[in-house]
Amino acid sequence: MSFKPDEGMYPLSEIRKLDLKAAGLKIDINEVYNPDGISLIDALVNVGGCTGSFVSKDGLIITNHHCSFGAVSRASTTEKNYLENGFKASTTEEEIPAQGMISKITVGYEDVSEQILEAANEAKNVSGRTDAIRKKIKEITKEAEEKQPGIVAEVSEMFSGQTYILFKYQIFKDVRLVYVPPRNIGEFGGESDNWVWPRHTGDFSFVRAYVAPDGSPAEYSKDNIPFKPKRYLKVNPNGVDEGDFIFILGYPGRTFRHQPSQFLMMQQNYSMPYIQNLYQWLIKLYEERGENDPEFALDFASRIKGLANTEKNYRGKLKGLHRLDLLDKKQKEEKELQKFIENDKQLKEKYGDVLGNIKMVYDEILQLGRVPLFLSQLMRHATSIRLAALLNDYREQFKLSESERPSIFKEDNRKELIKRIDDIYSFFYPELDKKIITKMLLDAASFPEGERLTKLEAFPLEDNTKNRIDENVDNMISNSVINNKEAYKALFEKSEEEIKDFNEPLLQFVAAIEAERKHLEEAGKEREGKLNLLLAEFMDAKKVWLNKAFIPDANGTLRLTYGYVRGYAPSDAVYFKPITTLGGVIEKGEETGDYKLNEKVKELFKKKNFGRFKNEKLNDVPVAILYNTDTSGGNSGSPILNAHGEIIGVNFDRAFEATINDFVWSEDYSRSIGVDIRYVLWVTQKVGGADFLLKEMGVKL
Repeated sequence: MSFKPDEGMYPLSEIRKLDLKAAGLKIDINEVYNPDGISLIDALVNVGGCTGSFVSKDGLIITNHHCSFGAVSRASTTEKNYLENGFKASTTEEEIPAQGMISKITVGYEDVSEQILEAANEAKNVSGRTDAIRKKIKEITKEAEEKQPGIVAEVSEMFSGQTYILFKYQIFKDVRLVYVPPRNIGEFGGESDNWVWPRHTGDFSFVRAYVAPDGSPAEYSKDNIPFKPKRYLKVNPNGVDEGDFIFILGYPGRTFRHQPSQFLMMQQNYSMPYIQNLYQWLIKLYEERGENDPEFALDFASRIKGLANTEKNYRGKLKGLHRLDLLDKKQKEEKELQKFIENDKQLKEKYGDVLGNIKMVYDEILQLGRVPLFLSQLMRHATSIRLAALLNDYREQFKLSESERPSIFKEDNRKELIKRIDDIYSFFYPELDKKIITKMLLDAASFPEGERLTKLEAFPLEDNTKNRIDENVDNMISNSVINNKEAYKALFEKSEEEIKDFNEPLLQFVAAIEAERKHLEEAGKEREGKLNLLLAEFMDAKKVWLNKAFIPDANGTLRLTYGYVRGYAPSDAVYFKPITTLGGVIEKGEETGDYKLNEKVKELFKKKNFGRFKNEKLNDVPVAILYNTDTSGGNSGSPILNAHGEIIGVNFDRAFEATINDFVWSEDYSRSIGVDIRYVLWVTQKVGGADFLLKEMGVKL
């Protein structure tokens, strides 16, 4: 049997074209995906941006611990700290809302490329092309949702300027926590082991999807009932061995393998270094603030985890880009492509200017440098900026027509507006905001001449002394209405006449930020329109040159990838085996820090209480597995399936060398990491005492 998988996160339309039987699949391909019937695809769930899968007839979903981390954090208090101690609902009545874990399943899809491209081609200019595409997508999704009440429609671009697919989803607004292991199991190894192999993390959790009694999507209610999926996965408690064929289904986030070299240059020289440095600073700020404040530490645990995950991922990507010299390779590849085009009269006439025109557009983008990043990250991380922006939006909406006004400000959505305000205030710490805004403005002051913020007249960044910016930021926030939550809320009750003259330095500053952003957005529409056409031609030219079709980049839609349980050699004279064990957890275990050992785990291991989950070859319980599939962000929580389509693990990470997967994949170093189903079941039964879940999943003890 071949141990070489294919590169590719295959969309639904491509699955039936694969020869998975030759690769090792033991079931009919219709069992995997059947557009005219029920298949394994029907057991897949998008869980708040991660993947999950149904594992019982009563809507039980297995996903990652880190995917439910935010919901568990929000459900926790310092008195009932489910994040640290874990959570177990012994009955459905004890299950609690998993706030923020809105989930969805794919119920259909169709190609709408012709409609969108027809609208795009009717545009009078390239800027209008971008607007035309956006407008047509809105029309298509609205029409689909009106035809099928209860579904949510989304259009995804598969190939830039070429292929657009309408996906239809059933939404679950009521998702509840069922069983979550303690943090020292679900996050064992912490950031020290994140993106690292060998791994010993029990990164799994169970939640349940609920619907209204009539089966329709519904907000949380005690009257809701568990969802009955068309298909759920069979759990195989025997796991896998090295060399076994496996495949993964899921919702991978974004990859960028078909982008031109200039995109890679932007990521390598601007985007990733800026984000990585900023996040490193923010993590330190939040951790220091939470050292003596348990409530703050709990509230910000999910935010810190997300920042740390991205920071380390970008660090790995940057290291990989330099290690592989990928930018240079891309540039050489494009030179070869240009030479190929120049040597053919017809190709030259059709594609001769494509690469040069792409470069011209990206020259404009690269000239902006870090300015767009500064604007988006400031809005994301400075809560006071978000509060001021919301108030500015409320004042400005009076100038718009009824159809153009944001729905959040309509009287019927008053509760939603108040909830949004309360949610933003839950992260409002004025002293932190002052530090964040000051730090980011000082960073912006050091940008080169071409990257200046032209609209921030209130903060002339040529005068970039820290004292000056410190003083301005302190005055701006300290004297703002946002320091009085009730007074702030009351402003949203005022009429156009009553609020039109209300103003203050913070609102003026944010208005300048918005003006800067809108200025860039308008120019960006034209660039987007140009690239929409150029990247389509770029892909066509590459297909002719290489004489092959391509798999579209991941974009959050359902995909399949396959491979084998397999180790790898990250460096000279080093080989990593593909299965870790409970004994390794004990070896790493410490009293504190990232490797804090769970006492129950320690006790059970000492007694060799492995139950039926011991692997005889290893004489131990397998904990994590390594395999050479093609995964990305969003595949967190994806079921790892054996040759018979049974779940034998849950995907949760990649090796450090594989963080580069989003740009390029290689059999040599691209490895994904999952938690072995035997460890999932052992922890659930032996540590959690949740035998009832094993029974619900049909696992015989």
